[in-house]
Amino acid sequence: MARKSKKRYIPDYRLAWILGGFGAVVFALGAWTAVKGWQTRQWPRVEAEIIDAHLARNERKAKDGTLEHRYSFTVNYRYAVGGQTFVGHGTEPYDLGMQNSAGARTMSEHYPAGAKVQVLYSPENPAEAYLMPGPSSFSLMLLGLGGIFWLAALLARRMIRLGPGEDDGAESKLEAPPNKATALDPTIARFYGKPDDAKS
Repeated sequence: MARKSKKRYIPDYRLAWILGGFGAVVFALGAWTAVKGWQTRQWPRVEAEIIDAHLARNERKAKDGTLEHRYSFTVNYRYAVGGQTFVGHGTEPYDLGMQNSAGARTMSEHYPAGAKVQVLYSPENPAEAYLMPGPSSFSLMLLGLGGIFWLAALLARRMIRLGPGEDDGAESKLEAPPNKATALDPTIARFYGKPDDAKS
């Protein structure tokens, strides 16, 4: 009887490519914003006065019914460069308008209204200013998220390359062979004889 030919497994890497592509985009965006934020460390600084600062609390109902609180911090400060007065509101450079809830609460404590603080401004455009130099927390989060997607893509590629397990074949090998009738040894058969012979 001819053995049934096993179907050849052809791996499909589309899922791995999707995860890897998305991770690359997120990581590239995080790297760009982080580099731009790092460059602000070389910007000149000037004293500024906090005009107003506000910590907003937003409530959202979670799936389990509890209320989740998220915070956002807005600020306006006044500073002067070259005899010209500016009003800035930037907190972290290149944060793309995103804030960390815990970071917002920390900034509200450090930058109250009426406080005198040091801000950094762009030498090419003094109207662009920020309270905190260096990469923003959001850019660092993008870097970490992009790395996680890359690891997921590598893991998915490995699993796809290995293919599905041969569980069916393994189970068939573990099955016990069918019982076969065992022939009785002729010597033993003569010793016992047949039931009819014993009666005669």
